[in-house]
Amino acid sequence: MKLNFIILNLLILFLTFSKIVSCQSKIPNGNYFEKIGDLKLNYTIKGNGPIMIVGHLSSGKIGYELTLKPLESYFTIVYYEPRGTGKSETPKTIEEYNQDSIVQEIDDLRKKLNVDKIWIFGHSDQSTIALEYALKFPQSTSGIILTGTSYVGTQKEMIERRKKAENERSKESAWFAQVIKDWDYMIEHKTQINEEGKDISDATIKWWCYDEESAQKVIPIVKENSKAGRRKPIKDVYAVETEEERKKYLNYQTLFPKIKTNILIINGKYDTNNQPKYAQELHGVLPNSKLVLIDKAGHFPWIENSEETFQEIENWIKIVKK
Repeated sequence: MKLNFIILNLLILFLTFSKIVSCQSKIPNGNYFEKIGDLKLNYTIKGNGPIMIVGHLSSGKIGYELTLKPLESYFTIVYYEPRGTGKSETPKTIEEYNQDSIVQEIDDLRKKLNVDKIWIFGHSDQSTIALEYALKFPQSTSGIILTGTSYVGTQKEMIERRKKAENERSKESAWFAQVIKDWDYMIEHKTQINEEGKDISDATIKWWCYDEESAQKVIPIVKENSKAGRRKPIKDVYAVETEEERKKYLNYQTLFPKIKTNILIINGKYDTNNQPKYAQELHGVLPNSKLVLIDKAGHFPWIENSEETFQEIENWIKIVKK
């Protein structure tokens, strides 16, 4: 009986120690190409601290790797290329690009890293991935930073929101009005050169930004995304969100009040795609969220107005990590 008691205590001690090591073990910085779930994925690890996973379902990791270095002082950041982007393997069917698959992929990556909990940086479409992850795997989510995000409507509602925001910004900004004019000209004439012979190909990127100065910070980063490799088609078919998938996400969205994870929503005040009103609406349904709106920034606040954005992020991190 005494021997059994000693063995039991040793087993408990071993399990406790194993859990501590799993949570605190340092993962070597470097580049990796390993099987995660059913596919081989490429990811790069930089920094020190708790694990934070960063990537984008259609543009990969390079844009974040080039611009999120300040966060490496607080986190061990795993910049990863989701399925079909960059060097990561492409799934066999277009259906395997759906949101649920990407959410599961993140948890498979967490398991591969052998950690109990992760932080997630979710930008744009990836913010919906991060929120769904927190809903499905609350016990594995330490915290989330969201940017370029909002409370989502139906596909039709989102189009109407953008049109309204476009009209409002065009009245306030001659620069933005010209961006709209250039983009319309490109579509109508199927060209990237306007009637004066000027290259207007960057209009599609500028639409997402605050002004010319901030756009010039974003443009080279977006071009690096394209060089690295955006999400690949399967049998010449590109992944497009279906109405059924949108409905599924809207159902998930009704459950957001159940998410107890600490969440920072840090949006640009001039994000034409995600206006402050709808960022505020998202903040309102997330119990432990904080909303910060960054001036002189659009869809990429940490690039367009980096000093103010990273200061706000650091202030929040210091509070929630206490």
